[in-house]
Amino acid sequence: MRKWLTGAIVLTALIMALYSSCSEPAVEEGVNSLRLGGACYVEVANSDTMKSIFSDDFSLEIWAMADTSLPADARTLVMVGNDNGGDEIAIFQGADDSSLIEVFIDEQLFGSFSIAGLDWRSQVFHYLCLTEAENVVTFFFDGNRVKSKLIAGLAIDIGASHLLIGADYDLPGVNTNVGNYWEGYFDEVRLWRRCIESAEVQFHANNPDKLLEHYVPDDLATLAGLWRFNAAFTGSSFDESGCGHSTTLQGTLANITWSTIGAQ
Repeated sequence: MRKWLTGAIVLTALIMALYSSCSEPAVEEGVNSLRLGGACYVEVANSDTMKSIFSDDFSLEIWAMADTSLPADARTLVMVGNDNGGDEIAIFQGADDSSLIEVFIDEQLFGSFSIAGLDWRSQVFHYLCLTEAENVVTFFFDGNRVKSKLIAGLAIDIGASHLLIGADYDLPGVNTNVGNYWEGYFDEVRLWRRCIESAEVQFHANNPDKLLEHYVPDDLATLAGLWRFNAAFTGSSFDESGCGHSTTLQGTLANITWSTIGAQ
């Protein structure tokens, strides 16, 4: 199904070229994930390219693990706002319910999902995927389709909003009033310029560490953001997709640590 060897060789060369042309972060052997301890988050700066990604077909993938507490307020996995100060796209761990996930699209609640068997406090990495193609929005959890819906007139417009991993912008304003901080781990976040199909979602859910081994360059041409958190950094870190969407750590940096644990 995949041209494994050729893809691995070509992509390895591409990654080496990226490392040689960018400021390489300080690598710590064994680092597999980023841990956010509250009042901190990861920011991906707004750009014309980022706007174009969300204005067309896209897929957003996340591997995350919450801490052992039950939050009184929703905690953000990922969000990007709009010029009204609302949530254009957002995924939250729900408040006061260890099985709850909330998804927002175009400032509207797409779904409040109580997932059977899910306990955010159980210290397990979970895979979440949100896709959109021709106004059909689909949400997957651990490889399983949770909801798919055609939204008439859907028009994602992020305006000047940055993309946040682990925090949310609250009303009013744009890129202000940060809150709803994540407490737990992020292993990897990916952004694609296409809708990932169900079979591929299942493959990704079962093989979180295989992207750079099992894909040929043509398959990766639509990869628009790859943030693996496999190297510790204190300022910014480059986007391994090669699309230039670097991440920056924000907030109380003392609450950010690195871990050897991961979804793999």
